[in-house]
Amino acid sequence: MVASNTWVRSNASQAGMSTGKRRERRVLIVDDHPIVRQGLRRVMENEDDLTVCGEAETARDARTAIKELNPDVMIADISLKQGDGIELVRDVRAHYPNLPILVLSMHDETIYAERMLSAGANGYIMKQAASEQFLIALRRVLDGNIYVSEAVGNNMIQKFASGGAYVSAN
Repeated sequence: MVASNTWVRSNASQAGMSTGKRRERRVLIVDDHPIVRQGLRRVMENEDDLTVCGEAETARDARTAIKELNPDVMIADISLKQGDGIELVRDVRAHYPNLPILVLSMHDETIYAERMLSAGANGYIMKQAASEQFLIALRRVLDGNIYVSEAVGNNMIQKFASGGAYVSAN
């Protein structure tokens, strides 16, 4: 690993090595907790089509990493050191309109998922989701689609169908 300030770049991606049968998609992980970044890296390391190209723990470092690493997707938390994920998503969407963004957060999806999609995210998944569900969400976003949980999707559809009035799931 080569560190630059607090964002980290993967040696394999620097060298352009490819071990998979399918084209590797380059993933930037933005989270202020090292253990979360390490866990996400572990989840993806056995996947032929995914490689972590870098990590960042602040919004500022994320912006630098995007510019220097040119990832295929960014995974970002809402809560970050020195900034917040909502502003990061808005800023990234404004400057990199084609970069898919998956928000991975501990914050309640019924409150934040729609906000993050409105800010420019392509998907929202809770940190307590199973790793298989995380991979489904990541690939869906990489394929140009939207990902939210079934419950959030149903609430959004009900809201739309009722003319925009919030419909409680209770």
